[in-house]
Amino acid sequence: MGFEWAWGDIDWIAVVVALIANMALGFIWYSKFAFLSMWQEDTGMTNEKMKSANMPVVFGTMIVLVVIATIGLALLIDTGEIERGLAIGAIVGFGIAAAHAIPHYTFAQQPERLAIVNAANTGIGVLISGAIIGAFNS
Repeated sequence: MGFEWAWGDIDWIAVVVALIANMALGFIWYSKFAFLSMWQEDTGMTNEKMKSANMPVVFGTMIVLVVIATIGLALLIDTGEIERGLAIGAIVGFGIAAAHAIPHYTFAQQPERLAIVNAANTGIGVLISGAIIGAFNS
């Protein structure tokens, strides 16, 4: 008996909804109403520098990577309910992704609050995705 991925069990609508939820979280999280000023201060990013970026590449890369991560999460959750999705989302989001991200900031001698804000965004985004996927799979 081998291990098989349940590609046929993925609810692609759940993946799209989770992607939209992650993007909405990011837009709110890194807005002037939340952490934008702190993020800019800690990264040295200015409004002018942000405007000069190749935004189709920036957002395209983000979308592709979030889609890959969300599909991976959907494969892990497989079937279940919202509680299962929340549990797996919390484990993957905070216990794996966020926990692995913070040391990169430490070694790069980046501000601790930047590490926490970015890791929290990742953890919450994966948690929300897990809840959505779990809810769609119940």
